[in-house]
Amino acid sequence: MPDGLKEAIEGAFAATERTRAQAQDLTEKTRNRAQGLVDEVTRRGSDARGTLDGMRLVSRDEMHQLEERIEEISSRVAELERKSKSQPEG
Repeated sequence: MPDGLKEAIEGAFAATERTRAQAQDLTEKTRNRAQGLVDEVTRRGSDARGTLDGMRLVSRDEMHQLEERIEEISSRVAELERKSKSQPEG
């Protein structure tokens, strides 16, 4: 086999090995980065779940009851204000 051909084949094998090593390195870096992102999303999801568990959300019925109670109190305040204005100051 001529030396030039032998060198070309060896060069091709060496280039292929370098490319394979670079691809493997890039794959490992990508895998590590992806795992880091998954871990971060998992952590933030757990944090959010903990925050939501700690919150007590008001139901529609409770909100309606609060609105009715506010309306009752507003009416009572208006009545008291009306009565206080109708009494002479003394």
